[in-house]
Amino acid sequence: MPSRYIFLSAAAALALASCGGGGAPASPSPACQLETSARLTTAQTASGPVAGYIDGGVYTYKGIPYAKADRFMPPQDPDPWTDVRPSRAHGPTCPQGPRTGWYSDEQAFSMHWDDGFPDEDCLRVNIWTTGLSDGKKRPVMVWLHGGGFSAGSGQELISYDGTNLARDHGVVVVTLNHRLNVLGFLDLSAFGGKYARSGNVGMLDIVKALEWVRENIAFFGGDPANVTIFGQSGGGGKVCTLMAMPSARGLFSKAIVESGSITDLMNQKYSRRIGAETVEALGLTPSRVDQIAEVPYETLYAAYQKALGKVREEARAEGAISANFLNAILFGAMPVVDGEVIPAQPSSTAALALSRDIPVIIGTTYNEFTRDQEDPIFKPLAIQQARDRTSAGCAPVYLYQFDWASPVMDGALGSTHCLEIPFVFDNVALHNTFTGGCDDAVQLGHRMSRVWTNFAKTGVPSADGIPIWEVYPRVMHFDINCTLQ
Repeated sequence: MPSRYIFLSAAAALALASCGGGGAPASPSPACQLETSARLTTAQTASGPVAGYIDGGVYTYKGIPYAKADRFMPPQDPDPWTDVRPSRAHGPTCPQGPRTGWYSDEQAFSMHWDDGFPDEDCLRVNIWTTGLSDGKKRPVMVWLHGGGFSAGSGQELISYDGTNLARDHGVVVVTLNHRLNVLGFLDLSAFGGKYARSGNVGMLDIVKALEWVRENIAFFGGDPANVTIFGQSGGGGKVCTLMAMPSARGLFSKAIVESGSITDLMNQKYSRRIGAETVEALGLTPSRVDQIAEVPYETLYAAYQKALGKVREEARAEGAISANFLNAILFGAMPVVDGEVIPAQPSSTAALALSRDIPVIIGTTYNEFTRDQEDPIFKPLAIQQARDRTSAGCAPVYLYQFDWASPVMDGALGSTHCLEIPFVFDNVALHNTFTGGCDDAVQLGHRMSRVWTNFAKTGVPSADGIPIWEVYPRVMHFDINCTLQ
């Protein structure tokens, strides 16, 4: 008998045994650490009921569809369902290029990514909460993952687990997947109105997820009127971009940008050129451009990469690539100022006015990608963003630098890119291959996560053991002894 049938038969037998031959489910055992009963964990959503699991008093739901989308088209509401949908395992991640970090022992050990399984049907949310439909209106924190606009997922790091924030800090945590790279940011608008928003559908996915939160998070004990968006690296760039999008206005009330300040997005002159070069590399003509929806992903991605390389060199020769190192790296593979979805650059007066009432935390780590010197990439952008928002009279801006250095591998990592993530999620012990899990680091994680969640609750970042955090130009330095300088 094929192994898959053996598995199915065993699963069926287990299901019958656990349900007493089809009767009502048994009461949960008080000795169980993990409760997976659909009867106890089913929550309602606008699309249909979902079942998760309870671990340590935290209800967890993974892989819930928040939208569906055709290639290069804006997201739509997901297809509804009537039966209880199992939602205990992460859903698909957006297809992307191979992760080269696996070939570095230091990175593979410290990060130990979970790359999941790819599928273009990837629009999913994951949720951690301590109550269902109980009217408690917990603050909601929506995490946007890193990887630029080309890679990553809402599950790629164990640090992203929301259990501790939900259980110990009284918030509802949401992480999500959205379209990336060629699927999320290929600008085909030059080929007609059908593709008018194709260069920004990855960001429109995130807006759709925030709309889903607004409509559904009360079922999970959250307050739809108190949502904080936060993200690191590319996730921080997504936070900056959302603050420049009219369609996102009103969907969040606070924002946190960790090592990801972006002031300039793509110019449509070049994004359209990349779209045209991709179509040409696929051997398609303008009259046959709709066939791009049927091209296998690997072929599509290869054509996109070829087009990116060609147009990047052309733009460099034309002096059009910003001297800003980060923007030069992201050139082409990022959202585009199209006059509609994103009317103006995030650093523009118009965009700053759009997010004028949003208090923001902005910061970097000390080293980022350099081990022996202070960060030269992200810090200038963070300071510029803080300065711009302050000069424009926006809501309070709080600037920080994460100085603590990891002891892992004899200190080889320093205060590297991504290192603050396990601290703000209160997952220092959980992600000990990155942090070492030392007692003093765990305590710093308790304090930093309290700062982040208090900001989500009140708009003021504060915690016991942390100096009163005054607004920019004052800078909070996070280390075993935190100081304001």
